[in-house]
Amino acid sequence: MKKILFLICIVLMLCTACKKESFFDLERPVQSPWTTLADFDRAAIGSYFKLFATGGYSNAYNSWTLYKNAEADDVSWIAPGDSWGYFRDSQNQKQFLPDVFINSYKVIGSVNDALKFVDKNGGNPYPTISDDDKKYNLNRVIGELYFLRGFAYYMNATVFCNAYVPGGANNAKQIPLILQTATDYTDATNSKIGTVQEVWSQIQSDFEKAYSLLPERYIAGKMSMSYQAGRANKFAAAAMLARVHFAMGNYDKAKTYTDYVIDQNGGDYNLSEDPIQAFNKNTLSRGNESILWIPYYDQTTAQQAQLFGAYNHQRVDVVNAWTECNIEASTIKRIGWMNDGLTTNQPFNNAALYDKRFTQLMAVREPASIPAAAQTPDRWYKDTRITHTSVFANKAFRGGTIGTAAAKYTNYPLIRLAEMYLTRSICRFKAGDMTGAASDLNIVRKRAWDATAAGQTYESSSRFVTAGNITAQMIGDERLIEMYCEGDRIDYLRGLKVDVGNGERGAGSVPYTDKGFAWAVPTTETDLNNGFKQ
Repeated sequence: MKKILFLICIVLMLCTACKKESFFDLERPVQSPWTTLADFDRAAIGSYFKLFATGGYSNAYNSWTLYKNAEADDVSWIAPGDSWGYFRDSQNQKQFLPDVFINSYKVIGSVNDALKFVDKNGGNPYPTISDDDKKYNLNRVIGELYFLRGFAYYMNATVFCNAYVPGGANNAKQIPLILQTATDYTDATNSKIGTVQEVWSQIQSDFEKAYSLLPERYIAGKMSMSYQAGRANKFAAAAMLARVHFAMGNYDKAKTYTDYVIDQNGGDYNLSEDPIQAFNKNTLSRGNESILWIPYYDQTTAQQAQLFGAYNHQRVDVVNAWTECNIEASTIKRIGWMNDGLTTNQPFNNAALYDKRFTQLMAVREPASIPAAAQTPDRWYKDTRITHTSVFANKAFRGGTIGTAAAKYTNYPLIRLAEMYLTRSICRFKAGDMTGAASDLNIVRKRAWDATAAGQTYESSSRFVTAGNITAQMIGDERLIEMYCEGDRIDYLRGLKVDVGNGERGAGSVPYTDKGFAWAVPTTETDLNNGFKQ
């Protein structure tokens, strides 16, 4: 994503819109910024950057992941302040949530403008280009635009909307559904508020269009060189369709798309590497399982956003002193990693020590008050806030030499193959295919198994799963470990349509439809958009 050119477009969302009608009174016609096909490629590049690659504290995807982690049932927060959303007090405005809403709608606005440009020109604004350019570049960029709009709406729907209820009314109106560029002030201040059903139907439609238009892989010499750097392809669109159908409770359809991603990718994606390999790249490269990734490696334009440090042990070139999110005590006991999650200097069980995800992608912190003589070299003893042995995700800033400034240029996976296997496993389980469900679960578990440390193969261990002993809890706990702090847990439970535990917030659970998971739209939007007042 070198030398990214931000697209100049009419900002649709009222939180950033001009309040004066004169804004729409143009002195001369707007000139298209896409005079060539190469220019049009930037329509997608700028939107990728806005959703995923902005640094600092205003990265839309980073903020989305932060709140998804904070509200889940598997986490503890050392000092759960109001900014993080840990208490699920969803009617209160949160510090970073507007970044999800505002930046997503800026992308939606840019995409709408670009798609209007295509439609206005009969589907091909560049009639003199070759058939190859139309197929491999124009149609590809259009597919990416649909993908990006779908992803922006997906983030907003999973944060600001009620959970989708299969067979339910799904008629709550919660977020704007904008598919056209505003033409005047009245139009901009009266945007349609979509129902839950309408929003999810639109997300599905966008990803289906992306799926039909996107190529399966980058082809050198035929496509723009930048397309090889972490941009969406047909498999990424299929993976998002699997997520969408899972969220809507359409498990058979979700399985169909995971089948395509897993079985039809021609070897492009596999679980042949250690888990760390998806998180430690700082060049034009990806882990073998990374289906979609953010190319933070380019030091001229991007770096990992600071808020990755809110739920990861590392922050840029230092251990982060204000990292909050760690595995909740009863959860760490349930998954078998420790016997008692509330003591200090506690030894870990073999379930952790033989799991490469624990040894490669987790960090252990202890109270700073423990005497130096009692400290061990594999743990961190600097945090004065910690009262017991705590396990933190260690997935961000892992590229190059750990502890150097270069680590902030580490690529980050957005969609991984392990997720697709685990989604297919639970879908097969729900359909009664226990053999298939166990097979998929074993593939993920075997990749994480450290046979050297264990002194035995995975197949001969007690971790091996069969059709006779597999359970939904087993699949869910494996997914919790695999996807920890990647923003997956709460949407997985909402997609399963099961109650969500309160964790250390208190006893019991709440329905997946609980209002605590649907965050309030920023007041800057609700105050100015008359659609919310109808």
